Amino acid sequence: MSAVLKLVQPPQFNEELEVAREGTSGKSNSLQAAFLFASPWQPLLARYVIERFSKKGQVVLDPFCSTGVVGVESVLAGRSFVGCAQEHGLVKLSRARLAPADIAEVALRLQFVNFKKPVDIRGYREPFPTFFDADTFRELMNLKSNVRASGDVAGDFISFIVTSILHGHTASHLSAYTSPTAALSPDAQNTLNRKRGEVPSYRAVSARVLKKAALLLRDGVPSVLQGTKSRRDVFHAEPHALNPVASASVDLAVVAPEQPGMIQHGLQSWLRTWWLGVDMPTQSPDWVDSAAWQGYANEVLVELARVVKSGGRVVIRSGQGRIGSKPVNYRSEIEDLVVRYLSKFWRVEGSISERYVDPTAGSMARAERSGAQAGEILVLRRS
Repeated sequence: MSAVLKLVQPPQFNEELEVAREGTSGKSNSLQAAFLFASPWQPLLARYVIERFSKKGQVVLDPFCSTGVVGVESVLAGRSFVGCAQEHGLVKLSRARLAPADIAEVALRLQFVNFKKPVDIRGYREPFPTFFDADTFRELMNLKSNVRASGDVAGDFISFIVTSILHGHTASHLSAYTSPTAALSPDAQNTLNRKRGEVPSYRAVSARVLKKAALLLRDGVPSVLQGTKSRRDVFHAEPHALNPVASASVDLAVVAPEQPGMIQHGLQSWLRTWWLGVDMPTQSPDWVDSAAWQGYANEVLVELARVVKSGGRVVIRSGQGRIGSKPVNYRSEIEDLVVRYLSKFWRVEGSISERYVDPTAGSMARAERSGAQAGEILVLRRS
């Protein structure tokens, strides 16, 4: 009597997870309070997937690492972290968040900056008068020269802080009233200034940097983010060409690829790239249809198959957006791509649907809010 062997695929899981809207989330490290608008991952959501799908001591990769939110959560959870970003500015910001100075270092460093030193007035011309008072601009230029010349931890972290408050709509920012996320064009900012009947007022740079530093460092600097106690590398690389990352070296990849109409990457600010001393990034590809986007996703997943260990996972955050005028469900697009073309590398292990809730509301309000979908997480297992 002969035995028949049959390969049985384990059933896929399909779960639902409550997540808080930005500004109502629970406790995360205070370092995460900067640039939340630039990250597709809330800190607590990133921590959840890291702890669920990896173990302490393992390596977590974020090939779209933005400003380092996933990196901080990885290291705090006892993992090693490797991040990659397409923009040089994001690489600088991620490295600074993952190696912060303490409040005493920031305060001491600011004391040794001559903010009143004269600067070449020719540098203060359009478009800067539209955004900054002349004295604010002088202080910014003196601080910029100081931190750029040093290249140390305190200088890099101060540069990170300035980038976070360079422009915005409150008195804690350094500019005239404007968007805190994407820098307006000079013409648009002039129009906004005239509409509001105001000109940029003086904003003391040192005081605002110190105030923001105190906010970001209110929990102190975690020991794992000091010195060389933990691995936390960030590189400049394209998501389909992760050359600095060794083959079969990653246990978990936490991924949020660019998705038109939902997830976009980048600083979206020519003012911030000016401050950081980097070029504005090239514009994202103009995908004409979902097939073109699938081609992009295919390249990313093939490269991730190279760097992720056998048995490792990729956790992909996706949602519903638009390419041109057509709605797209990106999770469905990825699942279709895996089943049709990439089954030799990946299998779909399961999915998690995020639902927005307000943790400060009562049970009835929580139930009502849970109907609003925040995003979807697709979990792939490396063959």
